[in-house]
Amino acid sequence: MKKVTKNTRLIQKANTVNKPKRKGERAVSSKRSSKMYRGNIVNNVITGIKQINLSYRLKEQSENLSHAVQKQEFDLKILQHKYNLLKNKNKGLQEIEEKMLNSHSKLPKDAATEALKAEIARLMDIVANQSEIIAKETYLTNSLSLLQKPQFFSNKNPIKLLKNYLRFQKELSNYKQRILSDGKIEYQFILQKDGDMLKLNQQESKYYKSDFHKEFKSYLQVGERFLRFYYLADIPAYLSPYVFFRLITSSLPFTLSIFIEPTPSSDLLKKARQRLSVLEMQQNERLKQGKIRDQQIDKNIEEASSFIDELVHEAEKGMVYALYLQLEAGTEKELQQYHKQLQNLASSMELTFNQYTFGHKQAFKGFLPFVSDSIKENRILQSTAASYLLPFISKQLSNPDGIFLGVNAYNNSLTFIDPFTTRNNNVNIFGVSGSGKSVTAKVLMNRLYMRGVQIIVIDPEGEYVNLAKDLGGEVIQFSRDNGINPFYIQSAKESDILDHISTLKTFFRFFIPEHHYEGAVLDEKLIELYDNGSPNFEDLLKLLGNHPMRKDLSVLSTGSLRGVFNSNRSLALENDIIVLDLHELKKDEKRDPAMYLLTSLIWNLVNKNTNRKRAFFIDEAHKLLVDPEVAVFYRELVKQARKRNVGVISVTQDVEDFLNNEYGKAIITNSETKILLKQSYAALDEIGTIYPMTDEEKQQLGHLDIGEVFLFREGEHIRANILVLPYEQPLVFTDFSENTE
Repeated sequence: MKKVTKNTRLIQKANTVNKPKRKGERAVSSKRSSKMYRGNIVNNVITGIKQINLSYRLKEQSENLSHAVQKQEFDLKILQHKYNLLKNKNKGLQEIEEKMLNSHSKLPKDAATEALKAEIARLMDIVANQSEIIAKETYLTNSLSLLQKPQFFSNKNPIKLLKNYLRFQKELSNYKQRILSDGKIEYQFILQKDGDMLKLNQQESKYYKSDFHKEFKSYLQVGERFLRFYYLADIPAYLSPYVFFRLITSSLPFTLSIFIEPTPSSDLLKKARQRLSVLEMQQNERLKQGKIRDQQIDKNIEEASSFIDELVHEAEKGMVYALYLQLEAGTEKELQQYHKQLQNLASSMELTFNQYTFGHKQAFKGFLPFVSDSIKENRILQSTAASYLLPFISKQLSNPDGIFLGVNAYNNSLTFIDPFTTRNNNVNIFGVSGSGKSVTAKVLMNRLYMRGVQIIVIDPEGEYVNLAKDLGGEVIQFSRDNGINPFYIQSAKESDILDHISTLKTFFRFFIPEHHYEGAVLDEKLIELYDNGSPNFEDLLKLLGNHPMRKDLSVLSTGSLRGVFNSNRSLALENDIIVLDLHELKKDEKRDPAMYLLTSLIWNLVNKNTNRKRAFFIDEAHKLLVDPEVAVFYRELVKQARKRNVGVISVTQDVEDFLNNEYGKAIITNSETKILLKQSYAALDEIGTIYPMTDEEKQQLGHLDIGEVFLFREGEHIRANILVLPYEQPLVFTDFSENTE
């Protein structure tokens, strides 16, 4: 028997109550229940969506609050940094005020302090005013740079994500349109100076055509400058590393723009083979016509074949090369003159520069830092040829172990030379009066002296006396009261005495007329003089007896030149710098024989000791070429100087005397280092026969400024600027006070 519980009865009762009594009522009740069930599901879904939206909204608000907190922390750090900057600034100002401006200043309150206080206050006011202007006024002429590119913000809510994306696309489209529209607005700056400030006005809506660039048929005017453009159309068949050297060293105001990029060697190989086919066809046509083979065509065929082999074996590579040249001048007439000079120079270098007509603005873009070849006037070259056509190779003379001379005018590199490291130690310094040759010689003298080289100077004009005294050297002055004994010789060897007798014979020729001079007689009497003991003029005159030479030489003993060459003083080379001052010997009839005699005596002394390096400076060296026998001695001195560890530095303003004299030319060729300062125009052609110079360099030689030189050394030559260091200026300049002013 089944047990009936209370719950069971309640269920049965409910079923009895709800039991439909008719068939129609039962169907209506079923439909109503189904509709109520679907409504409950929709309500549950809506409630769930609302709860999800609420959770996402709360999460987004939480993220926004977190972002706001981070931003506030960042702003707080910025404010703290600004506070520290202001604090340090105020601290610095307080220190300035404490030290300079307030009553506790250590400086006396005089006019200078008050002026400084007023100046600092004025500058601080200017800074404050400018800061206010910068904060208030913009320096932009349109709002293009103020635009900010829109950003896309992601969102986990799919509905908001879609809205953000649509808004981003719309803002991006507006941003691009704004850039296109604002980019067409011309910039116009109007600067006005107002006291210590610059005021900038702007006109955003004004459209205008700029007058800064004006294009003409043959040139482009940029501001106040006139520009003309060229491209390299042809190059010589044979290139060298210095193909552009004459162009780079010319005085033309130009700018080069070069574009180089590698290209497949197949293109260059194809052209080379086409060229080879044309040459072979030309040679075959000559043979068919019964003509002999053209040697030049055979040579070109051989070169083309060799070039093809190099490309095949990758010894060479193809390069697309383009070179453009921009001439610049201040006037149209000056530009035309530069154009003619460029064409003449290019033709002499076997280069062809074609002028770019029309489209100058397009050509001008090639000289702007956009790395864009807008003209495309290029050619395919092998890599070796392209390297030769780079304008970065310039001549240079520099020996790191030498002395500093100056700055290379071609590339601003430092120039060092050591006269004692080449095939000979001799130096020539040639220049017209006022070109700076004495200063150059003094600079060389001072720097060699600092390297431990003994300096000996024959100074006819007394220009090196102050330098020797300032450096603690010895100055030996020659005058009527302070002469020299020409008969003195340190050695007692017969060979040395005979050599000195030969020197005396040449010395006496300065005072004996040609029709009176008898070398054999004079030689005999001088030998007898030295055999008798201590030689002097009185004994020599007695030995000459009634010979006409006695009367001629008496001028040295009892005549107008007494005291100059009949002194008992001897010559010694003990000091590190010795200047033989001949300034008191006013006339050349005294100076010329004195220069020869001293040169000879010094040379004899130098021969005794060859261990030390010596630099023998001879100023007004052309005076040693007036007599053939003296010139021979001078030439032999220069030739033998290296064996004695001596460098002969010849200084003169009369380079023509050397060029027009066979002994002078020998002296030039036996001097490894040559320094040419400004020369007279009459001597330029003759100089070109001795010194390897281009026509352009010879023209520059006639226009050199003071201190500018052409330096020839070891088969090379450069243009350099002699630099006098600050500590050297009181030593080398004759009147330093005037020079500094």
